[in-house]
Amino acid sequence: MPALWLQVLHSLSRPGTAPDDDILARAAADIALREHPRPPASAEVVLEIARTEFAAVLNRTQAQAALDSARRAARHRDDGGRTRDG
Repeated sequence: MPALWLQVLHSLSRPGTAPDDDILARAAADIALREHPRPPASAEVVLEIARTEFAAVLNRTQAQAALDSARRAARHRDDGGRTRDG
């Protein structure tokens, strides 16, 4: 997910503006999936990573949505980009 990390860097480097929480949530979810395969990552893990790595305060809904999205993206990559229809 190199594009995601470029978005994180851009979000964190804008002087005078708050970082984009949705981007930081996605990045925290990406880290959670890579570093916490067993037991599976949870929204609480995403919240903790966002807090410690990015000093971001997210809510549980943002964390869960980012985690669900990251899981879908990982499954899509693992399936070679194929959809269920073909």
